[in-house]
Amino acid sequence: MDAMSDAHKIVIIEDEAPVRALLHDVLVHAGMEVCMAPDGAKGLAVIAEWPPDLLLLDHELPGGPTGLEVCRQLRAEAATAHLPIIVLTGEMSEDVELSFLEAGADDYIRKSRRLKSAVLVGRINAVLRRTHPTGPEVIQTEHLTIHPGRREAQVDGQTLKLTPTEFDILYKLATNPDRALSRRELLDRGEKDEEGVDRTVDVHVLSIRRKLGSKDWLVSTVWGVGYRLGAAPEA
Repeated sequence: MDAMSDAHKIVIIEDEAPVRALLHDVLVHAGMEVCMAPDGAKGLAVIAEWPPDLLLLDHELPGGPTGLEVCRQLRAEAATAHLPIIVLTGEMSEDVELSFLEAGADDYIRKSRRLKSAVLVGRINAVLRRTHPTGPEVIQTEHLTIHPGRREAQVDGQTLKLTPTEFDILYKLATNPDRALSRRELLDRGEKDEEGVDRTVDVHVLSIRRKLGSKDWLVSTVWGVGYRLGAAPEA
């Protein structure tokens, strides 16, 4: 691999060799650099040695750690706390998908024969776009401060430990303070890709509110529309 390349670096942790090969070919064809691992332990080693721009993580991995454990471990470590993670799922229950989102995954893609290469690449590019916002250097409200360049958000001076997608959602709300945003606007996956958008955004918003603590009203629900940046409740 060319160390000077500007191509996005993607790590794939997937135990099925044919699926790994297919994902590798699709992403390389799309101009990305790819490293692969067949299990969680080797995948974590690859990430430590070759820090990627995004991780594609299979939900079922042999031995240990499991996909969910890999996700949680990466979110717990400072070096990888903000690494974008897309989970590769099978035909599994919504509860399992929700458990990954609650553990800090940014999105998921259901593996199936109907999955198109364009959808996979589009979903990856959408997450990568969200993790590199452009705009004013600092966004400041009475209680909230957002540093886009540092991808850091603070409430009353306390830094919030947000996942990449949680940061992106809060950033979009803060840069559109006078309007409600739909869930699709908050989770830009690309045209006509709406699988599980409402559920995914709702889980991320619930997590953001938990991290905001007593300032959870900063993200308010607009019924029938989506969410907006909230105003302080009247005393």
